[in-house]
Amino acid sequence: MSASNCTYRALVFGASGITGWAIVQEALKYPTLDTFATVIGLTNRPLTKPEALFPDDERLELYSGVDLSSGVPAIKAKLERINGIQGVTHVYFSAYTGHGTGYEGILKSNVEILENAIQAVEDLCPNLQFWTFQTGGKSYGFEFVDKIGVPETPIKESNPGFPNPMRQKLCTTPKVRPDGVSGFVPSNNAMNLAQALGLFLSFFASREGPGARVIYPGPQSAYTAPHTDVSQSLLARFHIYVSLHPDLTAHQAFNIGDEPEGVTWAALWPRISAYFGLVGAGPIHDSLQEAYNIDKYMQTYRTEWAAWEAKHGLKKGVIKGTDFTFLTIMLGMAVFGREYDLGKAQEIGFRETRETVDGYLKAFDLMKNAKIIP
Repeated sequence: MSASNCTYRALVFGASGITGWAIVQEALKYPTLDTFATVIGLTNRPLTKPEALFPDDERLELYSGVDLSSGVPAIKAKLERINGIQGVTHVYFSAYTGHGTGYEGILKSNVEILENAIQAVEDLCPNLQFWTFQTGGKSYGFEFVDKIGVPETPIKESNPGFPNPMRQKLCTTPKVRPDGVSGFVPSNNAMNLAQALGLFLSFFASREGPGARVIYPGPQSAYTAPHTDVSQSLLARFHIYVSLHPDLTAHQAFNIGDEPEGVTWAALWPRISAYFGLVGAGPIHDSLQEAYNIDKYMQTYRTEWAAWEAKHGLKKGVIKGTDFTFLTIMLGMAVFGREYDLGKAQEIGFRETRETVDGYLKAFDLMKNAKIIP
């Protein structure tokens, strides 16, 4: 593909993560094939274009070893080596760290890496026009319903939430607020729901056989509670759309999701299970403590993991590096409705929708290509 004549240049922090990976992909083609002259992806861990399943596009540059916790001088030293960094016009921040103890510790670490990135970019990128930042359900206190109560639905951007200092740190930057995100990442990601689901269901199907019945891993209340998932590609497009319409989006927060009416696991579970040749069944109890436990199942057969990976020619250690506890949180503990109001995103002209299940199925296809599942 020939280089673009456009003057927009994108810089993506967290290019190996579930959102950043998709932003890199979409910026090469959305809203047009020549919107961005250059797309620069940044990662902490080593990653090559082939390993990431990125396209062979001369506009795409990928740089590893950018540790946002290393301090501004070290970050600047890394970024200064990037040819054309001064020409960056649009920054998409989707980096995240799980370092820290408890909610406050993790929050402090994420504020730190964000502040470091902001300072480094401000010092090096005089042509910067726009910056997007992603939060999510934490903004509405989903993890703290015991303290602030169950949210009123559908959830609007104006809903009261849990106090978060990031709001003050980036008061002029649009906040993009997804809930659950379905998608693919080229490496292990503790918050990638699709990867944990894909690995469990693939392994379960291999052990139990085609047509086996797989029970939903949570209580009935979680199975039927409406929520608003978003596929990574639609989320990435929204980041880009927001950044290209600053007159409509600056200083604001926006919910985003696949389906305006939301979705339930009762609708998703049978179709996701069917992808693996399984029969998705509803919960057997209305108590999380008594519900079917995926983590317990996987640990029971832990000694079979390596042989299963070898049999199917998969990446070594991929199951070991996956956090199945996250499935319990997302599929078992959210027993209240948390569907989003997507009206604000629609009002600024972003009306793209898709079936939520398609995001999961696309992720599973990509996982097969990457030899994560058979």
